[in-house]
Amino acid sequence: MSNKKDSNFLKINFEKLPEINFEKKSFYSLFVPIFLIIAFYVYLKKKIIPKPKYNFYFFDGVSKNCREIKENATNWKALDIIYNYCFGSENAFGDFWLNIKNAQAVRNRLRLVKFLLLKNIKEISKKEKEVRLISIASGSAQGIIEIIKKSKEQGILTKALLIDLDPRALEHSKKLAQEKGVENQITLVNKTASAIIEIGKDFKPNLIEMVGFLEYRPFEKAVKLINSIYQVLEKEGIFLVSQISPNPESFFLKEVINWPMIYRKPKELAQILCLGGFSLNHCSFYQEPLKIHYIAECKKI
Repeated sequence: MSNKKDSNFLKINFEKLPEINFEKKSFYSLFVPIFLIIAFYVYLKKKIIPKPKYNFYFFDGVSKNCREIKENATNWKALDIIYNYCFGSENAFGDFWLNIKNAQAVRNRLRLVKFLLLKNIKEISKKEKEVRLISIASGSAQGIIEIIKKSKEQGILTKALLIDLDPRALEHSKKLAQEKGVENQITLVNKTASAIIEIGKDFKPNLIEMVGFLEYRPFEKAVKLINSIYQVLEKEGIFLVSQISPNPESFFLKEVINWPMIYRKPKELAQILCLGGFSLNHCSFYQEPLKIHYIAECKKI
């Protein structure tokens, strides 16, 4: 395993991306002071009423989508709503809140993950007969399923194991895979992320994806999980992992949306990857334009 000092002197440079249809409504930065006031109001409100019916009436009181996001915060259902929200499908309040910078950044992350998945699937397919992909804490697996369909259309065989503890998420993935015509390429695994060692030994993945999960793992557990991933990943295989950066809306997310996360700067993720066994000389970092979510792409040498 690498020494953590390896990461202390590393300057993280983000790779340039081709033109991707990212969202960049930066004017939401003007509302940050208001968001902080609302979040502080909710924080005080919870001191009096620990579990209020509405955290902030003009958020979860008037918008069904916002209410469902709050009630499903941290799980796949909330992300599914954010991923697939259509402007004008609810009301002005829903349109406003579903387009704050963090909501845009989540959709940007999905676009970035899909780009990196397809890029690596194409590269792996040049050397391997099939791409063997594992998604840890897969959630709805929307991006993976859409890319498996796209790669299938390009003549590339991709088999995927979707690991998630929530059976509802796996059932949703199953239906989505059926709709896309790739259900025979998907295997659903109803287990925790720690099952990666047990599952990976037989499957021998050459591509592992973990998006939106490390944000809930404290440092020591994160290192342990990354090391397990490193052990099961085939040599020359690729690991894609996301992380959220500290940002001005984080207090709002925690108090108003009930969505706490562990925020890390790129060097902190680099340290975790290094302690987990990956050589940082073979890791590339990509960031969506709002600079809230970033992804590390690591190759096992």
